[in-house]
Amino acid sequence: MKLRNVFLTLVFAVFLSAGAFVSSTEAQVRRVVRPVVVYRPIYARPYWGYRRYYDPFYSSFYQTPYERYQEERYYALRELAGNQRELAEHRAKYSRDGVITAKEQRELADDVRDVAKARERLARLNRYY
Repeated sequence: MKLRNVFLTLVFAVFLSAGAFVSSTEAQVRRVVRPVVVYRPIYARPYWGYRRYYDPFYSSFYQTPYERYQEERYYALRELAGNQRELAEHRAKYSRDGVITAKEQRELADDVRDVAKARERLARLNRYY
């Protein structure tokens, strides 16, 4: 019994001294915590965009020349219709009182020029197809 107590005391003393040795060496070690920089890879995803889906069938990169012509022709027609509507509105507005001032004449001339430019652009587009 006495031998067992001595043995247990000796083992306890060894553990205690080992713990004191380890803790004292840790206190003397200077550790600097450095930030870890993590780079997230950026993948180029050509078929994913703002809406999280993308169909290359509707992309402007895959348009045929005829489709591009149809689109340009559509916008030229819309521009011509808008310019003609604006010219008609201004003519009706300025002719209500029966007198066209110099400022109104300049605006009408500008509207006529816009209509002529839109017609020329549409004619240029129609010339090739």
